[in-house]
Amino acid sequence: MNRWRYYWRLLQSQIWFRASLYAAFGVAAALVAVVVAPLVPQEVANRLGGTSVDSILTILASSLLAVATFSLGAWVSAYTSVSQSASPRVAALVIADEPTQRALSTFVGAFLYAIVALSAVQADIYGPQGRAVIYLTSLLIVGLVAFRLLAWINRLASLARLSHMIELLERTTAEWLQLQPPSPTPDPVAGQEVGCPVSGYVENIDLEALQGLAEGAGCRIEILAPVGSYRRRGEPIARIGLASLSDGLASELQSAFVIAAKRSFDQDPRYGLIVLAEIGERALSPAINDPGTAIQIAGVAVRLLDDWGRMTPDDATAPIQDRVVRPGLEPEVLLTDVFLPLIRYGMGDLAVAIRVQKGLRSLAGSATPVATPAGKLADEAAQRARAALPKEDRARFEAAFSGQR
Repeated sequence: MNRWRYYWRLLQSQIWFRASLYAAFGVAAALVAVVVAPLVPQEVANRLGGTSVDSILTILASSLLAVATFSLGAWVSAYTSVSQSASPRVAALVIADEPTQRALSTFVGAFLYAIVALSAVQADIYGPQGRAVIYLTSLLIVGLVAFRLLAWINRLASLARLSHMIELLERTTAEWLQLQPPSPTPDPVAGQEVGCPVSGYVENIDLEALQGLAEGAGCRIEILAPVGSYRRRGEPIARIGLASLSDGLASELQSAFVIAAKRSFDQDPRYGLIVLAEIGERALSPAINDPGTAIQIAGVAVRLLDDWGRMTPDDATAPIQDRVVRPGLEPEVLLTDVFLPLIRYGMGDLAVAIRVQKGLRSLAGSATPVATPAGKLADEAAQRARAALPKEDRARFEAAFSGQR
């Protein structure tokens, strides 16, 4: 995505940014009464501008601090629980959860509003008309806080549930898979390679900037390091179809790539599949022994890869950059990302072995690019299951695919 849109999206995912905005709105709401006060009719000021404003603001200021502290503690507990039960990588989705951020930010903003407004009221800055404005504003703040609190309680009931995290991962992965439908292998570009400026993961590529550079230079640019790949300093990340490359053009090309210390779910559907596999892998460990979660992961994987395999290049929602050559997602790689850990650790469990085998066989029977690699992986899974299952379970496994079930 565009680099500025990427940085804006990254900024929006930070809870401190949203909390700061709500805090600024809260302070502004408390101070705007000074400007609006002259517009308030005297009759309304006499009715609403009494001492009840002090009581409302005092209640808000004293209660919202406790509410914000409690909510933050519950959020941290959910973060810790998800890290332990699912995967530490999933915790990034909890941090960036918008309903949670809105609730916490509302509590902080309302608390600061109450503090500022109460201080101004005690200093007699507003007068009767300004106090009437604060009274009405406080009623709106109370309604907003009540709504956010109820929404937060409802969100908290599902935030730390493993099934909710799997659903959230599935939606995130599907969103980015839709931007990269199956496509034929592109023709390589012959020219000069551009090295990675620092070591790390490619987190974002500004395709629009690359398109502009390619149009200006009258050539094509091939991306050698897609989003999610790791590159050491100096390793090639792109190749531009020019016989020679100036330092300025190389620097501009490098600036289109954002290199980070860790992977992100944005634009990286492979990472979503890998984390899904981690959840299933952890569920199959002897300490947890939860084959049901592994079976759920297998179902999610089949759904994601089947939907992706049925897409055509015309279904892509991303704009087309005709001068930028992007490596496509490989069906075999996507399958091994999510299914191989389940095959490695789950073939000793009959239920998991049957579900994985049925899922892969169903993909193998589809007329999509994932069919052939799914069939090969299904054969490998069957071999591992026959070697890992006890004799009686081995017979049940064979019966599941011989028309007896």
